[in-house]
Amino acid sequence: MRRAGDEWGCFVASGWFMATKHAPVDAGERQLAAAQLDDIACTHVGKPWASWKNIVVEWHVQTLADARAESWIPGMVGSQDPAIERALSRFYSYHMRAAITRLRAENTELQRKLIDAVACARFYAGGGTDDGERAHSVLETLLHVDNASLDPAEAKHGHH
Repeated sequence: MRRAGDEWGCFVASGWFMATKHAPVDAGERQLAAAQLDDIACTHVGKPWASWKNIVVEWHVQTLADARAESWIPGMVGSQDPAIERALSRFYSYHMRAAITRLRAENTELQRKLIDAVACARFYAGGGTDDGERAHSVLETLLHVDNASLDPAEAKHGHH
């Protein structure tokens, strides 16, 4: 049984007890996940679930893979063996370099998307009209929608 706000849980089934510990979820992480799912849903509004289910699954699997790649190895804290310390140091250095490289690439991509969004806003703020073609194109780029996520008929025409 679980009390509200408690991060420890207990499951009782057929006389067996199983205690579980749930990692607390940061409110910012929850908001980011909700925003990412909202973006996917908005991109596929009006389409049947079957046409965009794989996009949600891929997003979820990638999020899990990222979390696993950045996770801590339990039980290794406090080791006094110099060989283990060196191995852990190399291991963590490698993962830190990989994370920094990934974050730099993500930052560069976000800066490019921001520049595209600002250029789009300036176009419309300057009185430009194009029946929303530029806005649609920029939104597609910002939300990173590819034709693989579209229905085959739509992918052929390049529409949503």
